[in-house]
Amino acid sequence: MYGIDMKFTVQALLTRGFSQRQIAKELSISRKTVRKFKEEIDNNSILTPQIDRYKKLDPYHEEIKEWISMGKTGVLIRESLATKHGVQVGYSTISRYLQQFKTSEVYIPLIIPPGEEGQVDFGYIGRFDKDGKLVKVWSFSMILSNSRYSYHKIVTDQSVNTFIKCHIEAFEYFGGSPKTVKLDNLKAGVISPSFYEPTIQRQYAEFLHHYNSVPITARIRRGQDKGKVEAGVKYVKNNFLKRIQHQDYYQLEKDLLDWTNNICNKRIHGTIKKVPVEVFYSIEKPKLSPLPMARYEIFKIEHRKVNNYGHICFNNNFYSVPSKFICKTLIVKSTGTILKIYDDTQEVAVHPVCSENGKFISIPEHRPLEKQGKTEQEYIQRAKDFGIHTHEFLKQVQNEKPYQWQRIMAGIFHLQHLYSKEIVEKACVRALDYKVISYTSVKNICKNNLYDKKEESLAVKCSNGFAHELTKYDSLIN
Repeated sequence: MYGIDMKFTVQALLTRGFSQRQIAKELSISRKTVRKFKEEIDNNSILTPQIDRYKKLDPYHEEIKEWISMGKTGVLIRESLATKHGVQVGYSTISRYLQQFKTSEVYIPLIIPPGEEGQVDFGYIGRFDKDGKLVKVWSFSMILSNSRYSYHKIVTDQSVNTFIKCHIEAFEYFGGSPKTVKLDNLKAGVISPSFYEPTIQRQYAEFLHHYNSVPITARIRRGQDKGKVEAGVKYVKNNFLKRIQHQDYYQLEKDLLDWTNNICNKRIHGTIKKVPVEVFYSIEKPKLSPLPMARYEIFKIEHRKVNNYGHICFNNNFYSVPSKFICKTLIVKSTGTILKIYDDTQEVAVHPVCSENGKFISIPEHRPLEKQGKTEQEYIQRAKDFGIHTHEFLKQVQNEKPYQWQRIMAGIFHLQHLYSKEIVEKACVRALDYKVISYTSVKNICKNNLYDKKEESLAVKCSNGFAHELTKYDSLIN
């Protein structure tokens, strides 16, 4: 007499396509017995055996259910069982037992109006030969959620610049841009992933604003939020990639574009049951935002600390910023020809990028006020503020000392901190009278109160004629 287990085994072998002869030989039973079991199976008289298994955690079922309602995790439930009841089980056992308490989530299909949303993602597709070297290759995909019209491109990295460049090419392929772009929490687009308030990478946000679009992030570990592009990435791998019989990167670029145009966008889509290219041109394209007059200019964005000279270092050269930013860290953006420097969102300096090395590119206005070089006109105006004789003194200094006049006049102007402008003006009058054109002369005239004395002749009579009384010079220049 054969039990239910033998009958179930015969049923399983018949399902797998075994003949009655093969089953008899395999189980060492007669073909008559096999035929009898088959008749019972055909008459549905054999049921699937029910195995009554005792579960170690069944005595604590209600208590576990209560802990779940309190929000306890599997790890905490395992600890509670060990502490309260001395039950020692592995975490995998707890995890399997908790499966019965889970309810399957119901998903609501998202119907997106035309021109409203595009979804983007990367998918790794393998290594290909580029310039004699095997490189990792990803496919970038953007899919318009309404029509399922898509754009695909292969790339060798997932940097911000590459991410933005792919978007630009996708928008130009569509001839417009959707109002929103839904993306995964990619580092190229999102700095801090959060469904409620993600921190979007600054340049990516600026780029989308340029194209009259805004970013929306999918929820963390919620692939269904951007299921259309994830399905598109899988389609690239399962339909396009399996057609490829070579390892040439540049040929792969051409093949992907051809596949996108002639297969991907022209097949009947499995979900909408329509041809994406037809839906796109008839319904979605008119709803896209028009492209801007000029392409978005992609900047290389970095951070730089301002040194004690008031400059930041960029590509082996030094560029000035206003002196108040010394020792601060600023944002630098470069297109390769223009360098823009920002304090957060405020632009503080713009320089042409220097092609040489080790150069200081400085703007005089960036220096502290006390260290900014003044023009000749500024010196003249400052001298006139003291008086006409100070201006005359400046002209004499320029004639006699053409390489030092700026420093000498700076010293004259600085005397204002010790004496009034009127005193300095009178001192210049006396210095001009005695033709002692120097900073020291004017300073000593002010110091020794000689500016109010009447003009005296420096010549005195002696036995040999006229000579100069040198002591009077001493009072002026010593």
